[in-house]
Amino acid sequence: MNMKSIHECEQRTMDKLFNYKLPNYWKKIGGGLFVLTLATLIGVKFMEGDFEITKDILKRVMLLSLFFIVLSREKQEDERVQHLRAKSFGMTFLITAVYILVQPIVNTVVGLLLGKKTEIFEDLGDFAILWYMLFVYILFFHVAKKNR
Repeated sequence: MNMKSIHECEQRTMDKLFNYKLPNYWKKIGGGLFVLTLATLIGVKFMEGDFEITKDILKRVMLLSLFFIVLSREKQEDERVQHLRAKSFGMTFLITAVYILVQPIVNTVVGLLLGKKTEIFEDLGDFAILWYMLFVYILFFHVAKKNR
């Protein structure tokens, strides 16, 4: 094998990885799973007992359902949709970066104004960041599709 064929093989592998999409029906599966998981999380919140492991599992399932929605194809997947996806991912990254930088400051200031003893500059958890990113991406992509 020469270097050119190795490069072409690697390029094909990267193209498959970057262009991988689930079938369109996974959007409905992800949406249904999201609603079911959200309803269950709300129900568990009002139950008495120690449900921390259950809550953690439900949160992970909720993130997985959002990933299903994000990774599923549109009914007509073309260059325009790919362009909208790229723009939505870019905007989501920027907004999430600002959110991650500003939110601990806002929490600290509000805590100090309300007189609560809070940890200064408490970081956001992984669930909050991933949930925010996926949800904002879905909103941006949906709005971008409707406006075009």
